[in-house]
Amino acid sequence: MSRFKKYFDNDHYQSGLRAVVICTLAAALTVGVNLLGGLLPTKLGNIDVSSDKVYSISRESEEALKALDKPVTLYHVCEAGSEYHNTEVVLNLYADASERITVEKVDPAFDPTLVTRYAGDTALANNSVIVVCENRRQIVRFSDYYTSGSFVLEDFMNSAIAYVASDRLRIAYALTGHEEQPIHASTRAYMGLDGFALEELDLIKAGAVPEDAGLVIVNGIAGDITEKEAEALLAYLCCGGGLLLSTDYTTTPRKNLERVTAYFGAALGQGLVMESDAARYTDDNPAYLLPTIYSGDYTLTRGISYMLLPNTMPILFDEAASPETAYTNLLEASESSFSVRTNIFTGETGTQDGPWTVGASFEKGVDGGEGKLIWVTSKYLADVTVSEAAGGGNITFFLNSVCWLGEEDPVESVHAKKISTQYLDIPDGARKAWSVVLIGVVPLAALALGTAVCVRRKKRG
Repeated sequence: MSRFKKYFDNDHYQSGLRAVVICTLAAALTVGVNLLGGLLPTKLGNIDVSSDKVYSISRESEEALKALDKPVTLYHVCEAGSEYHNTEVVLNLYADASERITVEKVDPAFDPTLVTRYAGDTALANNSVIVVCENRRQIVRFSDYYTSGSFVLEDFMNSAIAYVASDRLRIAYALTGHEEQPIHASTRAYMGLDGFALEELDLIKAGAVPEDAGLVIVNGIAGDITEKEAEALLAYLCCGGGLLLSTDYTTTPRKNLERVTAYFGAALGQGLVMESDAARYTDDNPAYLLPTIYSGDYTLTRGISYMLLPNTMPILFDEAASPETAYTNLLEASESSFSVRTNIFTGETGTQDGPWTVGASFEKGVDGGEGKLIWVTSKYLADVTVSEAAGGGNITFFLNSVCWLGEEDPVESVHAKKISTQYLDIPDGARKAWSVVLIGVVPLAALALGTAVCVRRKKRG
């Protein structure tokens, strides 16, 4: 017995026992901390150290969620084991920010009926989100999470929630049959998230603009419309309708389309607008304008730093022809610009100095009660590739215009979370100036400094 007692009184045993107790307590503490961390809200349990706050939601989003007055369910469609961490974090942040937001994970392999009920036969990639409120739903696809090297899930989620919780849905009709530019699928998706369904309109067959039209879009039209189409558009505008018009460069008159713009006192000037100031064009092409953006109507120009408008023509406004029309110059080529026009009969070329308006809004009657028009004289207004070269400004202007004409407030856009280096076209003048500085001035300065140091040391020696 004394031998056994002596073993337990041994210093080696005591130190070993202490080690075991410390390890047990450390393990218990680790498990406890992990269990406690799992109970914490996502915002507290995940510290966002990313440079652009990829794992956070903005104050604007939190305020919009606090104002939510309807229950919204976010179905996270994903097969087991294929969960995308960023999606889970963002969805949990939305659930934490509002008691009316519920997040449910749906495995299409085990619950295909739910996915079919809301998405139909459309195949959804893993980590897509179905946003549902009462009888309305919107799908945020995984392929839409990233654009131009930025993570934009938060922007899509805000728009989707605002859409399904809204009691209104407007239809935007895109005119067809005159070589118009197609509207990209991603732009259609953004329109849907702003509460607008986009449908095509053949006015020759329809005879009139449908009564449920929120606005009519004529995107990058190359030809002219018919006389009956002009009459149908004018009848629609006289009743307070809205028209978003972008036109291609042309040397031939569009008599019927000009009848529509003349209703607002607006006409198309002659010639191609070009810039002589290298700081106001890009791609070494003076016709690729970086126009001045006026903030006279903040709704239309909000969130826009640059726009790129190739091949524009002047917009002229005659107040005497339409004194009841409110005209706002939104996009302008500078005083250094000029229009170049060629006489088709003699072949002679003439120029006329700017500034020139290349984008404007028009409201006829009190608060646009007799029609609204937004006119941009470049067919590339809604071109996604051109817009990305200007930081997305063109598409933002297009979407803001849709909301303004359709009398809907745009969903507040949030800062896109950059995940890669972004490249933005800069004015040719700035690019050339920096080229001179970096290629010429800096090396020569370094050479001169080095020479001066060598000469000084040689004199000392």
